[in-house]
Amino acid sequence: MRFTFAILLALAFAPGVNAYTGPGLGLGIIGTVVGILFSLLLAILAIFWYPLKRLWKTATNKTEAEDDSSEEEPPPLTKNPSDSV
Repeated sequence: MRFTFAILLALAFAPGVNAYTGPGLGLGIIGTVVGILFSLLLAILAIFWYPLKRLWKTATNKTEAEDDSSEEEPPPLTKNPSDSV
């Protein structure tokens, strides 16, 4: 805790420096940060995608099975040839 406070205190009173960050370096830093954030987001999505896909598939299959069983049609009536006489 004491070390962290000392670092923060040193950074708070650090003098300004005269340095130039050109457009190439600035865009490189921005591209690196965006790439790292995108890769972390993609990794999180990849970890959760397949279990969610499997859950969605089982949920839709259950509802389709329930819908099919509740809407069963009666078998078609067949005409007996002896009834036509």
